Amino acid sequence: MRQKVYAHLLQTRGWKYRSFLRYLRFFKYISFSPIRGDFLESYYTLMRYIDDIVDGDAPLPDGYLTSVEYVEAKLKFSRTLANPVDEADYLLLYCFQLADKFGADFTEETNDILSSLLFDAHRKGKDIVFPEEELMHHFHLLAVRGTIRATLKLFKESPDKYELLSPLGIATRIHYDLQNYEADLEAGYINISREDCFKFDIQPEAIRFRSHPTVQNWFRHQASKGMLLLEEHHENLKLANFSWLTRGTLPLVYEYPARNFFKNVLAEEKESGDRVLVKNEKY
Repeated sequence: MRQKVYAHLLQTRGWKYRSFLRYLRFFKYISFSPIRGDFLESYYTLMRYIDDIVDGDAPLPDGYLTSVEYVEAKLKFSRTLANPVDEADYLLLYCFQLADKFGADFTEETNDILSSLLFDAHRKGKDIVFPEEELMHHFHLLAVRGTIRATLKLFKESPDKYELLSPLGIATRIHYDLQNYEADLEAGYINISREDCFKFDIQPEAIRFRSHPTVQNWFRHQASKGMLLLEEHHENLKLANFSWLTRGTLPLVYEYPARNFFKNVLAEEKESGDRVLVKNEKY
């Protein structure tokens, strides 16, 4: 199934996943642990596959009426590991068997990630503007407590260090939300909070337009916030004795792509503002 999903990711959105999949395979070699590398490839592939089903980028498997029903079934199975019924279940079993070999348990992290995906499945296609607290709760489950804790365990770090990496996780979440803004809207997801809509005066009819001045202001604010979080992340790194593998991998996979994206957003906004200034000076 892993190769099947790899092919699907590269065919549908190779621009987005090609470098990340390359990093996954690279980890297998630099970690000197083929078992951990195999786990990372398999686990990431499985979660990416379920996420694509929720987003509508992969077809809903036979036997399920909705993506909500599908994710609920995967959640239930992840808690019991009893009676696997499809390829996803068997791949999750394989992941947990690999984890057993290096003495780790990813039950809680899997529950966090799937619970966040279930939130997306419930809101898909509904264009609901949620309060910031609710959005942040689910983003925290996915990007920080789920993904970051799993990464730390994989890198032989204490998962209790995940709070120190919380700024990196949130910055990564902001990066993905901005990068996928149009695609998320097409799927019916609105990742601008109710409070930010009020703060930046973003009206319902303007949300769908990335070029609208109020949405641009929100983009610039989020990019600036992301840059500050990355700086906070660097300060936090001084507080924990992370391994060379953690210090080398996190920037490559998470920090650098987010930082470059934020810089581009801020540069685009500055260029746009300069054009307006020059136009006004002519008159």
